[in-house]
Amino acid sequence: MSAPIVGIHGVGQQQLGRHQLQAHWGPALQDGLERASGRLLDAGPAFRLAYYGDVFASQADRHGRKGSAELELSEEELADLMPALREAVTDEEIAAAEAAPAKAYTRVPRPLQFVLRALDRRYGQYAGALYLGNLHQVRRYLREPELKAAVDARVRDAVSADVRALIGHSLGSVVGFEYIRQCPEQELDIFLTLGSPLGLRMVRHLMPDPLHQPENLAVWANLRDPRDPVACAGELSAFWVGVRDLAPVDNGADAHSAARYLGKREAGRVLIESLEGVVP
Repeated sequence: MSAPIVGIHGVGQQQLGRHQLQAHWGPALQDGLERASGRLLDAGPAFRLAYYGDVFASQADRHGRKGSAELELSEEELADLMPALREAVTDEEIAAAEAAPAKAYTRVPRPLQFVLRALDRRYGQYAGALYLGNLHQVRRYLREPELKAAVDARVRDAVSADVRALIGHSLGSVVGFEYIRQCPEQELDIFLTLGSPLGLRMVRHLMPDPLHQPENLAVWANLRDPRDPVACAGELSAFWVGVRDLAPVDNGADAHSAARYLGKREAGRVLIESLEGVVP
């Protein structure tokens, strides 16, 4: 079945599958459209999820079986990830975390412990683990050619010629950007990024062509919660001309949730404005 909207999920979905995730994304997307339109909708638009989580699950045990706060990071990985982790907190916040009693992340190197605790203090419990896990998979996607090729192929398989919109959450926004860059023949009405790490220096440094300005894209809209550590780099319009940064939203206790982003009026409104007929 063809679909005018394709979603690309974020990290940590190795144990789920396309149908399970689509069952979460579809209703949330419909809720956002309903809130934006101001009327009840009996059905949502045609929607398909591009799923790639199992590509990560099939990799080496040390990447796929441990929790994000217990990763056995190599020196090279740590060198890449530490600057990106520090982008989300200040030196003062790290110093405060270092002075406080040790309560978490005791199995990782000490400098990393303090940064992760500072992230928890600023963004909420488990924010450090969430952020580290996100950055680690983003790094792997951009650093490991075979893995990247497998993920990119999943997206190409999901995007048919009549697709008019891509929605990328978290790592999915990086994967979506790469699809748009690699497939200039695919004309899109909108690329909606949610909780995106694209603005992080580490991510832009590792991207094949970070300065690429999509010409096959009518609208690029970005939505973030200021308490989402993955989106801590701020507005994407600072890095790509023409990005429409929407008003920040409040996702409550689960700031990085794809469903909470999709269910917001702001997400529904920009889709209605960009996609003719998306709401019957």
